[in-house]
Amino acid sequence: MQYTDVQHHLTIFICEDIAEDSTRLSDICEFLSEDYAMTVECFLSAESLKERLENIQQKGERFPNLILMDIELPGMDGITLGKQIKQMSPDVFLVFVTAYIEYAVKGYEASAFRYLLKPLSVDVMRTLITDIQAEYMKKKKLLVKTKHGEMVVSLQDLLYISAEDKYTVLYTKSQHFISDYSLKKYEEQLRGQGFFRIHRKYLVNLYHHQGIRSSKVVLSNDCVLPISKKRMSEYQKQLFRYLGEDIV
Repeated sequence: MQYTDVQHHLTIFICEDIAEDSTRLSDICEFLSEDYAMTVECFLSAESLKERLENIQQKGERFPNLILMDIELPGMDGITLGKQIKQMSPDVFLVFVTAYIEYAVKGYEASAFRYLLKPLSVDVMRTLITDIQAEYMKKKKLLVKTKHGEMVVSLQDLLYISAEDKYTVLYTKSQHFISDYSLKKYEEQLRGQGFFRIHRKYLVNLYHHQGIRSSKVVLSNDCVLPISKKRMSEYQKQLFRYLGEDIV
């Protein structure tokens, strides 16, 4: 099963039989599309969503990253469909949206990522997207070739990569790894994964951005790195899209 990288582009399917609620969710996504690259499809019944997903599976096309679905649907209920969806695609982020809090426990029977109460707000949806990106980062790994052999590093743990002499050094909060790969190679390898080249010597993980101080980037471990003037504007734009909030 193919998936779109949620750090680069989010594909959202909305299944809601109440037209007003479906429109509200769609409008929220459209508003947030200014900050996050996304594609949205809406379905009015469980059967139509299931048919679309089965068609995707048969054709080997890209599966959606996020499915927002009401629990109470005509015909097949959301819980039953949710279980079938997780069998088709264990990695999809399944989120139930309903007006009834008593359905929360049932929602998690289908291995839902989250259960949200209606009416959803822009802030709730923004938080959901940010949490999905963070969860996705936990699963992503980078294979690093060092002089001592190959090491697997979680992208979420990776703070930044530095070009030093003939080598590159990959820094996490607790350790570092020396690699023969060039910084340019890592930049290409990590494109679309939430990393940005702030300087000819530094490639940083936007997930660990903490602030900007005296025209320098401060990371979550209080490490301060220089950023070139010509890259500052683009860095702020990328950060805004990644975090979904204005940090300037």
